[in-house]
Amino acid sequence: MRHGAFDIETALPLPDGGPEETGANRPLPPEDPPRQTDRARLRALLGKQALPLGLTLIVVWLVGEKAAHLDMAAVGATIATLRPAQWVLALLATAGSFWAVGHYDRVLHAQLGTGIAAGAARRTGVIAIALSQVLGFGALTGTLVRWRMLPELTLWQAARLSAAVALSFLAGWAVVAALAVLIFRPDHPWMMPLATGAILLAGTLTALSVYPPGPLVRLPWPSLRTIATVVGLTALDTLCAALALYALLPQDLALAAGQVISAYLFSLGAGLVGATPGGFGPFEAAFAALLPSVDIETLIGAVLAFRLVYYLLPALLCGLLLLRGPRRCNLSRAPRLVKAPPSPRLPAEMERQLFAAPRAEANLLRTRDFSLLTARNGRPLGLVAPIGQSLVMLSDPLVARTCPSAARGALSGAAAQRYRMPAIYKCGARMAASARRAGWRVLPVAEEAWLVPGTFSLEGSNRRQLRRLLGKAAAAGLTVREAPHPLPLAEMDRVAAEWRGLRGRERGFSMGTYERAYVSCQRIFLAFLGPDLVGFVTLHETRSEMTLDLMRTGRAAPDGTVQALIVAAIGAAARQSCPRLSLAAVPWQGTDANPLLRRLRAIFLRRSGAAGLRRFKAAFDPRWETLYLAAPSRLALTIAAMDILRRVTAPPRRPTSNLMKASRLATHRPLRIFRRQPR
Repeated sequence: MRHGAFDIETALPLPDGGPEETGANRPLPPEDPPRQTDRARLRALLGKQALPLGLTLIVVWLVGEKAAHLDMAAVGATIATLRPAQWVLALLATAGSFWAVGHYDRVLHAQLGTGIAAGAARRTGVIAIALSQVLGFGALTGTLVRWRMLPELTLWQAARLSAAVALSFLAGWAVVAALAVLIFRPDHPWMMPLATGAILLAGTLTALSVYPPGPLVRLPWPSLRTIATVVGLTALDTLCAALALYALLPQDLALAAGQVISAYLFSLGAGLVGATPGGFGPFEAAFAALLPSVDIETLIGAVLAFRLVYYLLPALLCGLLLLRGPRRCNLSRAPRLVKAPPSPRLPAEMERQLFAAPRAEANLLRTRDFSLLTARNGRPLGLVAPIGQSLVMLSDPLVARTCPSAARGALSGAAAQRYRMPAIYKCGARMAASARRAGWRVLPVAEEAWLVPGTFSLEGSNRRQLRRLLGKAAAAGLTVREAPHPLPLAEMDRVAAEWRGLRGRERGFSMGTYERAYVSCQRIFLAFLGPDLVGFVTLHETRSEMTLDLMRTGRAAPDGTVQALIVAAIGAAARQSCPRLSLAAVPWQGTDANPLLRRLRAIFLRRSGAAGLRRFKAAFDPRWETLYLAAPSRLALTIAAMDILRRVTAPPRRPTSNLMKASRLATHRPLRIFRRQPR
C-alpha cells in the first residue's frame, strides 16, 4: 500500500533552522553539521512511529484471531488452481502499475524544483514505494530509501518529498475512487455521498489552482497539468493493481471487472488508514465485506497470490537495487532554474551576470519572484518565474548574443519539466519575431519609454509641460541629490509608508516593491524640502542601461518632485556615458481581436492607472518601443496574460528560498554494501 495518514503526519513538520539553499548551492555552514542534524531528525522520525507500530500490533492480533477460523487448505487450493496465463497477466498489470509509481516521484521532484534528474527520480520512487508498502511505516522507510538513493538530498528533504508523494497519491486516489463509484455504481449506496464529496473537493482545489483569491496567489499551487498528471498516474497505478488482483481470482467467479475495481479501491483506502505493512488485515477485511457473495477462503487465496506478485516480488528486486545503491550523480543536466538567495545582495557571479545584461530590468532577480534559467552548460539565459499555469520568462535573454531560439527552447524544456506552459513577457521585437517564425502567438502588451541621456535637453515644445512642473518644484524650494551611503532608510521608510497610504498597496512581479535591502542595491535619488525627505526614485543599473523602478513621494511633496528626481538621474547617467535610460513601460493601449484578451487588458488598464502613467512619461518626450507577450498557442497566451495580471496585483511576497533544491555536494556518504575491488 501507499503511505497512510499517520505516515504523512510524521514527515510534515518543518526543521528547526533547516538548511537554506542558495543560488550558488553553497554547502551548509560549519556550525550546523549535516550529519548531526540528520541524526537528530532520524531519531525524531523513528520516535514518531510509535502510533503506527501500536496500530500494526493491534491489527495483527485481530487478524490472527480471525485467521484461526480459516480453512487454510482451501486457501492453498485456490492458489494452486491458478493458471500460468493468470500469473502472466498479473505480472504485466503489476509492471504497468509500478511504471506509474515511479512517475509520482518524477512529478513531485519537478513540482518542488529539486533539480534531480527524471530517471533517478523514477528509479528511486519505484524502490521507495516497493519497499515501504511491504515493510510498512511509509514515512520512515520511504524517507530512508530516498535519502540513500539520492545522496544529494538531506534527510529533511527526503522526508518532505516522501510526504508530498503520499499526499499527492491520497488526493489522486480519492478522485479515482470517486470516479470509479460514479462509473461502475457498485451495490453500496453509502459510497455515492463519499464519491460526490470527493469530486466537489477536487473541483474546488482545481479552481483554486486556476484562479486563487488574492491572499493565496503566491502559494505554490500545482498547475492543472500537474494535477491532471497525478490523477492520471493514480488511475493507471490503481487500475493496473486492481486488474492484477482481478486476473488472480478464480475464473469460475461471476464477478464484473467494475465491481472488483471498486472494491479494490475502497479496500486500498482501508489499508491506508490501517497503517499496517501492505495494509495487511484492513485490506482483506474490507475486500471481503465489499464482495460478500464470494467465499472467504477463495478471496483470501486470491489476495495472497496478489501479494506475492504485487508486493513480495517487486520488494525483492528493489531490495537488490537498494543494496547496490547510487552509482552516479543524480542531478539533472537539462536547462534548470537557479533560485536567487533570499538576500537581494547576490553572489558575485550573479552580480557580474546582471551588470552585463543588456536590459537593466534583469535586476528584478533581486525581488525573489524570479529564478535564473540556465542552459546545460550553466550559461545564464533569462529570468523566469513559475506563476499559475505558466512558466514566464521576463524580457529578452540576459546575454545579448544569445540566440532567441536557444533561449526559447530552453524555456520550453524547463516548462515541460514543471508541467507548465512557456511564455515570454515584455520581450523586444527580435525575440518576438523569432517566436512568431516558430509558430508562437505574439501579442503587444507594453510600450517602453526610453531616451539617450547624452542628448537629453529640456528645450523644445514637446517638453513644455516638463519645464512647467520643474519650475513648480524649484519655486517650492525642492532640492535633489543622489543618495549618500549609508542611506537615510528611516526617512525613506516614512515616505514609502505615506505613499502607500495615498496610493494603496504596492504591486509585484515585474514591478519592484519597496524593501530596505532591495533598494540598497539600486541607484537612488532623493528630494528634500529643507531638511525633510519628501520623495525618492530608484533605478536598476547595468553597464549599458539604467531603468526607472520605484517612484515614492510623501504628503508634503510639491508638484514636479518625481520629474525633478528623474531629470537628476538623467544627468547622472549622461555624466557616466550611459547609452540608454529607460523610464520603464506602460501598458499597450491598442485593441485586441480576442474578446477575452480585450477584457483582461481593460481590467489591467483600469487597475494600473495606465492613462495617467503614459501622460507622466510622455512629458519627457521619450522614444517608444513596443514590447510583446509570446506563447506557443492562443490558449497559452490567454492563460499567461491572466497569470501575469494576477501576480502583478498580488501582495508582495516574503523572502523565501527553495529548501528542496538538491545540492551538488552530497549531504551524506552513501552506504556501500558491495565495494568494487581494484583491478
